[in-house]
Amino acid sequence: MPPSSSVTRTIRIERDVDDFLRKFGDREGVSVNLLVNKAIRRLVEWDIFAEKFGLVALPSSLIERMMDRLTDEEAGALGRWVGQNLIPEFITFWFKEVNLQAMVIGYPRLQSRYGRAFEYEEHVEAGKWTIILKHSAGARWSVYYEGLLKTAFQNLLQTELQIEKTDNQVVARFTIR
Repeated sequence: MPPSSSVTRTIRIERDVDDFLRKFGDREGVSVNLLVNKAIRRLVEWDIFAEKFGLVALPSSLIERMMDRLTDEEAGALGRWVGQNLIPEFITFWFKEVNLQAMVIGYPRLQSRYGRAFEYEEHVEAGKWTIILKHSAGARWSVYYEGLLKTAFQNLLQTELQIEKTDNQVVARFTIR
């Protein structure tokens, strides 16, 4: 959801929540208003859909341990399965249609911001796109993300990717005309 102009709304919140927000805001050097807006934005961009989609919160250490049990081949196969099955479902559920904006901007920004699996950057110049998934989970996760991106882009956007990967980052380059 793109940010829009603000409106004034009066709400009631429980005293203990207000106390926590004021103390946390003071400690972090931010306003209660910013914290409340951030929480509401997360609710409307992520939480409502995540619950309906069936996403569950798990400790990152559990996810990392599960990935450690896979071989590189299995991690790549899992990424390809996610790219073929879950990504189209996720994009359709959240954005109602699969298109370039949802695939390249919407999905990874939301996954980065709320799923916290990676940091996301993009650069576009003259129809040439570069997207970067920066994570700190190791080489096997890069293999997983490579499989996911290649499959999703080939299936959903009929676009070939050039992938460069390191242990903690995947860079995908492609052209849309």
